[in-house]
Amino acid sequence: MNIKTIAYKLLGDYYTRLALCRRNVVSRIYAATHPFHYRQGMYADCFLDKESIYPYNTDAVGKVDRVIYVFWTGDNEITPNRLKGIKSLERVSGIRVQLITPKNLPQYIKEDDPLPEAYQYLSLNHRSDFLRGYFMYHYGGGYADIKTYYKSWVPAFDKLDGSDAYAIGYPEVGWIGVANSAVQNENLKHDLAVYWSLLIGNGAFICRPHTRFTAEWYSTSRRRLEEHSEILREHPARDFFGTNDDYPLAWESMQGGIFHPFCLKYHDRLLKDKALMPSFQDYR
Repeated sequence: MNIKTIAYKLLGDYYTRLALCRRNVVSRIYAATHPFHYRQGMYADCFLDKESIYPYNTDAVGKVDRVIYVFWTGDNEITPNRLKGIKSLERVSGIRVQLITPKNLPQYIKEDDPLPEAYQYLSLNHRSDFLRGYFMYHYGGGYADIKTYYKSWVPAFDKLDGSDAYAIGYPEVGWIGVANSAVQNENLKHDLAVYWSLLIGNGAFICRPHTRFTAEWYSTSRRRLEEHSEILREHPARDFFGTNDDYPLAWESMQGGIFHPFCLKYHDRLLKDKALMPSFQDYR
């Protein structure tokens, strides 16, 4: 029996919390003493090096549209906890909240950029993941997971408007919150875990439209969906979360596994604001 097993038997979950805290501290120290600088080609055969298939503005200027998009991608009824989350955002954010559902989604889809055919085969959470990139590229503004919120988003919008940053979001909570399990490049997977403090969270953020960040993020999401189009047609999601064994996409593969790598690439053009962080408790 090794020392870690003995410590866990003695301390239980307290040992787990200590271990997580220790790793966060160690990785923060490493990141501070070994600053991260992205270089083209540093991750061999990685999507981070691919050119965007969508045009982008070289300058990040102008006011960001003051709207927060939330997505409910199924025809099923919104659960009471989710309704509570939407109401909390409407109450405290100080920003117009726009709920996107299958009924009003068509009015937001650009004629020259229709949804891929494979979109209909995605799980409901992966549909939401895809739409985040679509909306943040074409429209910008805010995105929010349907969870409970407690603070105004107005200062965060003001901060982004007064900067040349691409986006603003809440600071990632720790290495355990990094969406790197679906990342295939081992060096990138390692750097995401080590440099987690440079990232913003997946669940709530504000973006400028048509930046390199949103263009490359959305391009990668589009490519990934189209690459899986045939197998998705054969093995579509059979429930809300795509839990059937033959469903081909991992949980993080359409959002966090793309979004966080691009956050790392463009970390010096991201801002952070803890006020955007939702509650992660009892939201379903």
